[in-house]
Amino acid sequence: MNPPFFPNETMNIYTLKDNSDDYDYYGSKNEYVLKETIPVDIQPLSPTSSLREFGKILQDTYKVIFNIEVEIKDTDQLRINDTNYEIIGSISTWNHVLPHKEMLIKKQRKKAL
Repeated sequence: MNPPFFPNETMNIYTLKDNSDDYDYYGSKNEYVLKETIPVDIQPLSPTSSLREFGKILQDTYKVIFNIEVEIKDTDQLRINDTNYEIIGSISTWNHVLPHKEMLIKKQRKKAL
């Protein structure tokens, strides 16, 4: 099933690998692995939307719309066009008229993956 709007990018979803048996000096080792690649509709968050959501204008923040069947967690890491993003807040599920999921993402300043 295709996303409800017009996919303009491809997003790689990296999920945290379960390394409960693998420890180092700092605790369990965290490693992200590629889970899947999906088409998405990504749009810059408008200044009005940013003010409504956060009370201030945020830079490098985007709204992403994608297929309702995609399983994603707020701890997952995202990569679009060789740029890393993190999920802000919760992922919304819309199941009426055009079923889809929406989330807000922010460009990461440091390389996480």
